[in-house]
Amino acid sequence: MPELTDEELLAYVEEQLATEQSVAIEIALRQDQALAARLRSLLASQDQGEYSVGNLWRRERLSCPPRGVWAAYVGGRLGDGISEYLRFHLEVVGCRICSANLSDLKHTGGLDGAETRTKKFFQSSAGHLPRD
Repeated sequence: MPELTDEELLAYVEEQLATEQSVAIEIALRQDQALAARLRSLLASQDQGEYSVGNLWRRERLSCPPRGVWAAYVGGRLGDGISEYLRFHLEVVGCRICSANLSDLKHTGGLDGAETRTKKFFQSSAGHLPRD
């Protein structure tokens, strides 16, 4: 395995890497005590408030689209440009959090929580509301 950067190690801890890369780092950490010590040192530095822009970017998931955007993607309500970015975010960046969001939305038919609640409310109220 090539030399890991500090950013890759911290992204591993924050579960921001693709599954294959996370598995490879997990194996490397189990086999290389020096690498494990380096990771512990990085985590201690973070606890003392030492952050880089890259760490903050990953931690706050600034490149991750909100769930509503993913719902619109599932529903086919987005243009080509944003759809292309979303595919890049999933396939190249390998964002596990967005992948899980997308999987959940596909399972619910593309409705996020608010839309699902609204739909259920109106379905349960059909025929009970007065007509003007």
